[in-house]
Amino acid sequence: MIRRLLALAGPGRRWLFAALALDLLGAALLIVGNHFNRGFFEAVTAGDAQAFWVYVGLAIASSAATAPLSYLRVRGIGQFAEGTLARLRSAIASRSAALPFSALEQRHTGDLVSVLNADLEKLKTLLASHLLELIGQSVRALAAFAYIVSVNWVLALAATILTPLIFIAISVLSAPIGKRSEELQTDIGRVVGVAQDGLSGIMVVKAFNLNGPLGARFDEANASALRKGLGIARLRALIEGVTLPMAITPFILAIGLGGYFVIEGTITFGALFAFINLLNFVVNPLGAIPNILAGIQESAGAARRVFDLLDQPAERATGIVSTPAREAGPALAIERLTFAFPEADLPVVKDVSFTVPRGQTVALVGPSGSGKSTLLKLILGHYPTPPGSIHLLGHDLNDWQLSAARDQLALVAQDTYLFPVSLGENIRLGRPEATPAEVERAARLANIHDFIAGLPDGYATLAGERGARLSGGQRQRIALARAILKDAPILLLDEPTSALDTESESLVQQALETYSRGRTTLVIAHRLSTIKNADHVVVLEDGSVVEQGTHDALLVRGGLYLELYRRQFNGASGEASHE
Repeated sequence: MIRRLLALAGPGRRWLFAALALDLLGAALLIVGNHFNRGFFEAVTAGDAQAFWVYVGLAIASSAATAPLSYLRVRGIGQFAEGTLARLRSAIASRSAALPFSALEQRHTGDLVSVLNADLEKLKTLLASHLLELIGQSVRALAAFAYIVSVNWVLALAATILTPLIFIAISVLSAPIGKRSEELQTDIGRVVGVAQDGLSGIMVVKAFNLNGPLGARFDEANASALRKGLGIARLRALIEGVTLPMAITPFILAIGLGGYFVIEGTITFGALFAFINLLNFVVNPLGAIPNILAGIQESAGAARRVFDLLDQPAERATGIVSTPAREAGPALAIERLTFAFPEADLPVVKDVSFTVPRGQTVALVGPSGSGKSTLLKLILGHYPTPPGSIHLLGHDLNDWQLSAARDQLALVAQDTYLFPVSLGENIRLGRPEATPAEVERAARLANIHDFIAGLPDGYATLAGERGARLSGGQRQRIALARAILKDAPILLLDEPTSALDTESESLVQQALETYSRGRTTLVIAHRLSTIKNADHVVVLEDGSVVEQGTHDALLVRGGLYLELYRRQFNGASGEASHE
């Protein structure tokens, strides 16, 4: 874990090494300062005034030198910890964004948020405190032990005889903390996830009075986290209770046996004073190290979750990266495509074939669950597909770099997502380098400019979280403006008007007809009245293509398309035949 963290720290490692060097210097000053204190007391007992003032001056000087060393050491470790955490946050964000869609579907966003918050907070404690403290305490203990052995090896051996037992007890008792801490962090991720679900769906929660059921789910996850946390607390308390009496025993032995040696004249009082003072730096770490090791074990659990995320395979980032030359043939070709989700036994798309010629509009229709949205996700590269089953602009989708393939596609989804920034910024996400004039032109084409211009802050108006300040039709037209601004070769429309009222649908439909004229468009349509002018219609049922043709030809044929059409228009067969 520490090796990987140091590797992620990059050039910031120099701050850690600088802090370690300062810690070593501080350990040397500690020994030197105590040696001066020893000389001070020996001068007092000997009545040597000259030596007394010399040692007073030296003790003050060594003590004063520790202040700048402490400042530089804390600053160095702070630079190391914050720099490493910043790189970790960046790595987690980049990896999360690069995860395949299938991996993101299987992982709750609350768990990802927990990794960024709770888990990194644990690692911050490790980087900013425990790591240097463990090394520093160990260095001081070794230096102090060497000095007390030089004072009197018999006394040093007697005073530290229990040290191995303390370390064994610490190791045994702290071993389970890492696993339990990882389980605790997982439970915290569940708690965050439930809370996030409640806040994201607050309108549904209030409308259906779901505070009780959601509260019960939250309480269950929170109680599980509490049990894990209390278990870790009990282990920490047991470590403290076992090691504290052991840590006091060396001082009792040192004072008793050391006092006897002073009376016998084996050592001086000044030497005993320095011995007991430095024994603190041998024994006291044994009181601190249990908590440090327990904290490191907790950090190890958090680090495993962080590295588990960072080790997830990313989406394909190799392949065609630039727009190929416009070759003959369709813009999009689906050939004998069959697809099943990893956890499913049966395919949801079965031997589907159709083409989207350049400059034409092709519509996908069919009952709910017929595979329309899954097809769109496959075209967007969200799931792996068999080689040769999807061709984008004349090239196998598997030969494209996925980000470059998506640059050729502009999506307007049914469930429109707006970011909590201004309306202008939401539109500009289609092409971040676009000028204000280009943003306005896209808004005009999407029939949303007049609405935005009428707002007090115009394009600077904040959309609110998920576009909460806008109606469904307004959000949809903002999303359409974003797609228009992107100006990709192929426009993908996923039931863009199915959730809108008649007036909003009319505005969106007008904008779509204006923009998509002469542009390559693939549209998933729920309302069949919106696709009368499509060049080609593909009818899906249970994941298979059952009909293809124009709107009029399919109505005349009298198959599933006519049945769907009649359902929507309440059996208006006369109108259907007219069409």
